[in-house]
Amino acid sequence: MSWKLPNPFLDEKGEIADLSAWDHQREYLRNILTEDFYGRSPEDSGEVTAEKKAEKTLWDGRGRFEVYELHFGPENGLSMTTALIRPSEGKALPIVLMGGYVDEEIAKIAVEQGYCIATPLMDDLAPDSPDYKKGILYQAYPKDSFKVIRMWGWLLSRVIDWLEKTDFAEPDSFTVVGHSRYGKAALACSVYDERVKVTAAGGSGCGGMGSLRVYGSRFGEGTGKVETLGAMLKSNFPHWYLDSLQEYGSDQPSEHFREKELRFDANFIGSVIAPRPLLVLEGLDDTWANPYGTFASWSAVSEVYHYLSADENCAIHFREGGHALNLSDWKVILDFCSVKLKGEERPQDWRTRQHGDPMIARDFRAPGPEEPTPEAASFGSPEMLKRILQRMNQKWAFSEFGLETGMDRYVRGLLEKAGKEESNES
Repeated sequence: MSWKLPNPFLDEKGEIADLSAWDHQREYLRNILTEDFYGRSPEDSGEVTAEKKAEKTLWDGRGRFEVYELHFGPENGLSMTTALIRPSEGKALPIVLMGGYVDEEIAKIAVEQGYCIATPLMDDLAPDSPDYKKGILYQAYPKDSFKVIRMWGWLLSRVIDWLEKTDFAEPDSFTVVGHSRYGKAALACSVYDERVKVTAAGGSGCGGMGSLRVYGSRFGEGTGKVETLGAMLKSNFPHWYLDSLQEYGSDQPSEHFREKELRFDANFIGSVIAPRPLLVLEGLDDTWANPYGTFASWSAVSEVYHYLSADENCAIHFREGGHALNLSDWKVILDFCSVKLKGEERPQDWRTRQHGDPMIARDFRAPGPEEPTPEAASFGSPEMLKRILQRMNQKWAFSEFGLETGMDRYVRGLLEKAGKEESNES
């Protein structure tokens, strides 16, 4: 049995799913995740109602901070406090943020760009504890098998239920954002809630976009100390995913056990979200979150997006640094959302699938006609030099202020030289 990522293009019969039947294939993959990974969530959440509990103005009246109590569930008996930061006037593009807080500088930038951020507090409903069954949500739905990560994702959807009915949130424009364990929850929400138009998950690691089979740091496969399925579920967080998964993983970091026997891997998560825009954000020094395995999963997901003619909707952003969702990450998230939801031209500081990308930890590509192999190009060829310049010009910090690096000048000089040689030959 191979340690390569499972093929999301194979249907129940082990045959390649046809594009015309992709809705069925998506549901097949989603059912695997439900049965083997997340567990089943309640089908009926009841009507969501909201009661405003507090409010104040921000930034000389340009923004508003409000606190609501959302009510839903059996007999409308569940309640969840949700904070909201939004522009004072007009409609805004809604971001549902998993995690309970957002830095004021980030919130201010988002509001100035026409976004609102809603962040629910879930601790009482679904506590992050092995004793989660004492929480209110489990008590309300004891017959459902969902564990805490799926619970959080389900609760994010209740925030969307509420925002859909407000007069300040743009409908059909929902973004879900989360980092680390909350990135796992944001992904879980998007797997099941197709109202989510953009998903941004940072440092989601094991149980998120980090492969369960493939481990490694920025230096490649087999390097660094990486969280494994067993280390996550046996040692620290047994309440996050289905109990049956514990038997497949070693409790030691970076140590393989029986993960290859699983029917799924992280690439199935993104494959179900496809073709909706997905942004994966990673710190190159965040080894515990498995940067190499995350890139392998993302690369496999990008093949599904390619199959669905949505290459530009599957993006990954790497930066220097460790485990955080910082200001630079948020700028990338807002740029990505503005490109995808508003059609704006923004600096695209993220990577999408490129023709000729190597297969990493997999033996499949998107079904269909084989793409022609790109012609090898030396560094000095005009085509290669133009592509390099184009990528450098997308680095907003330099191009915005008209700055030119030494590499800019070097490449431009090579391009001018190549142009002169072409002229002399003609």
